Amino acid sequence: MVEIKRGHRYFRTHRGNVTETATVVDLREDIVGIPHVHFSLAFEEAAIGYIDAGNRVLALPSFVAAYHPRA
Repeated sequence: MVEIKRGHRYFRTHRGNVTETATVVDLREDIVGIPHVHFSLAFEEAAIGYIDAGNRVLALPSFVAAYHPRA
């Protein structure tokens, strides 16, 4: 499993070379003990530039399945 850390950035790419960047803000468990990743989200593409998409939360396994460290 990938180690997720505060302040680190994780990525995924969409069609049209749109890069989605998730910057980890916090890692914490919910009231029943499920670990969640709190992150800020941004999209970037050469023609449209940078778009701040605000904050999001995903359960840790879902986050790891969706995002990867930059190689």
